[in-house]
Amino acid sequence: MRIWSTNSQWYQIFKFQSGQWFVNVSRDQRILAVDGSKDEEARKVIVAKNTNGINQKWNVIYVDKAGKDNTKGLNKEFGFHINRPFYFRSQTPMKRVIRCHGGGWMHLNRWAKGRKDQLFWFDEKTKTVRSEQWKNYAAERYSNGGHAYMRGTTTINSRWW
Repeated sequence: MRIWSTNSQWYQIFKFQSGQWFVNVSRDQRILAVDGSKDEEARKVIVAKNTNGINQKWNVIYVDKAGKDNTKGLNKEFGFHINRPFYFRSQTPMKRVIRCHGGGWMHLNRWAKGRKDQLFWFDEKTKTVRSEQWKNYAAERYSNGGHAYMRGTTTINSRWW
């Protein structure tokens, strides 16, 4: 997985479904997965066909300590609370989180307190998941969906049509 420029095309639009899958809205409905199904430090995060594997299941952990889980600010279509910082935590045994390495490729890493490169937020205007470290970056399937890898980028240029 990488972080890339936001133009709100299908390869940048994801939904958090059924409380466990991070699904790309493309025709093939690929989901976020740990590459090779290995629960290892610095393992790449990719998109793959849904096999219902533990390496494809995630929890969204919000860090702003909202009291109860209410619907205020929840975008029901996409499954994220708007503008609330969160971690994508794997449901694999080590419970690692996604880290946006250098504003580019995304990897699985141990959670570390205060690491903004492990934090994300949902931008309702562009309908994209953005990096807290690199605020102008959004999650994207690499090469406009032509590859399994995910990445991130430099500028925001949302569609207006």
